[in-house]
Amino acid sequence: MTELDYEAVLESIDFEPAVQASENEKPFGWSDDNTKGTWQDTFTARKRVFPDGQCVVTVTKDKFFVGPAQTRQKAKRGESENREASEEFAGRRARQKVSERCKTIGADRIVTLTYRENMTDRELALKHFKAFCRRVGKVNAFHYVAVIEEQDRGSLHFHVAVHGRQNYLLLRSIWQRVLGRGENGEQMGQVNVSNPNRFGFGKNGAHRLAAYISKYCGKEMALRDLNQKRYFCSRGIVVPEVQSWRLPNCTCMLDAARAAFRFIEGHTMDGLITWCNNPLGVVYLATAPGLPVEPDCPF
Repeated sequence: MTELDYEAVLESIDFEPAVQASENEKPFGWSDDNTKGTWQDTFTARKRVFPDGQCVVTVTKDKFFVGPAQTRQKAKRGESENREASEEFAGRRARQKVSERCKTIGADRIVTLTYRENMTDRELALKHFKAFCRRVGKVNAFHYVAVIEEQDRGSLHFHVAVHGRQNYLLLRSIWQRVLGRGENGEQMGQVNVSNPNRFGFGKNGAHRLAAYISKYCGKEMALRDLNQKRYFCSRGIVVPEVQSWRLPNCTCMLDAARAAFRFIEGHTMDGLITWCNNPLGVVYLATAPGLPVEPDCPF
């Protein structure tokens, strides 16, 4: 990314009505005097680098408490007074975890498992899916992130995020073997595989599929019953640890955007994903796969 590209990205971000504070001036109401027993304003940077070199950086406006941690009695599961807000938070958290796991395995394709008939039994569908994954795993390593989608008519089917080219005939034969045949000998299921080109990202934009998958797979997440899992993934997916830093000299969104770009220095800028929400105080950057570039040694 050239300096002109950098300036173009900054110009595309709406920083109003963010307060443009000078070095010696802070926004109205900003608290960072380290007074014990109070909540302090801060911007926090978080960085996570995935195995294939993808880097995700967020800079968010947060608050942290100075002093002993405050304790409160936690409501029993399902008895929260603000159930709707709790479900919304759980849905956002699940979508984030789906995105993280998709990036960890380098997901660039979606496998869709469907039924010929109107399947509405969730427990039976899950048994079919587990049997499918177990049989595929016997042939080769099968890492996936999956959710169940329920259509308007109540029919269930699976969306499975995977990495790399898939043996379509093998997947279809295993899925159909799990479901068996109907009364007239007809196949009771079908398998479709969609690659990055199907979603308009192209070969070099496969890293964008993780964000798409998390939204695509998460549109039904908030409708799950209390004790129903929101997503499913294979064993052995180890999400990289996140690094975090508080930014004491960052007091406005312009500072946050500049800090975010500093944290991704060295990573590829081709196909960079940028997102900024001024009211929420969030700057988000996500790079394409590629290992960080080490500076040339001058001697």
